[in-house]
Amino acid sequence: MTRLLRLTPALALAALALSAVIASAQQRGGRQYRDVPQCNQPDECPRTPYDGRFTFVRVYFDTRGGSLGGFGRGRTREPPWHHDRPYAERNLSAILREVSLVQTFDGPTGGNVFALDDPEIFRYPVLWLSEPGFWVPTDDEVEALRAYLLKGGFMIFDDFGGYGEMSNLVEQLHRALPELEPIRLTGDEPVFKSFFDIELGALTINQSNRASGPTYWGLFEDNDRSKRQLVIMNADNDIGEYMEYSAEGFYPVDMSNDAYKLAVNYMVYALTH
Repeated sequence: MTRLLRLTPALALAALALSAVIASAQQRGGRQYRDVPQCNQPDECPRTPYDGRFTFVRVYFDTRGGSLGGFGRGRTREPPWHHDRPYAERNLSAILREVSLVQTFDGPTGGNVFALDDPEIFRYPVLWLSEPGFWVPTDDEVEALRAYLLKGGFMIFDDFGGYGEMSNLVEQLHRALPELEPIRLTGDEPVFKSFFDIELGALTINQSNRASGPTYWGLFEDNDRSKRQLVIMNADNDIGEYMEYSAEGFYPVDMSNDAYKLAVNYMVYALTH
């Protein structure tokens, strides 16, 4: 892991704030939604060939239902899996390059989009899935997900909240890993110490429409939190949203920085475990 680290924690935190300015400078003039065309299927999304660099991978899924049924929303009526793309991954990749020695893909799309049954996912150590309340994977996708996670992969679920959406996520994960149960994280787990030393209670992130505040859940090998973590779930939270808008001043800087701290830790944990 030390090969990935470039800065002391204090300097890294300062660089994190500086990187938000860098990301903003890269996008000055405001966000243009036509910058990167929306894609509705993985084969419509520009693909970056694997070259060994860290590349953000977003999971595509067909919105056949889930807890809320599938539909687009927002200014572009984008499908749930597409939310925050490509700005969240593009900004996060810039941050990761700035604060660590991780070489990341630097391009307008921010990374790649794959369905879970695409064998290409096994080239990449971490997957990101947005809006899992809508997620109902096929049997082939469930089988591929199980193989991916047991082989050493790590998966992040973000942008969901409420009992219905959490229940749907747990139901789908049970299809892939019926032997594992979600464990609520306390903040002492290695994923929160892998780069920044994060104290969950000190984070300023809290979606205003989710009064209870965010909670974090994980799946661990053998249901043992001392073993490798396979999955993290950002319940009642949306760190992709903070990263997406960090170049626009939509959220306070402290919130954006906290979102990046979590995301950087997730990526470094995935690369080192």
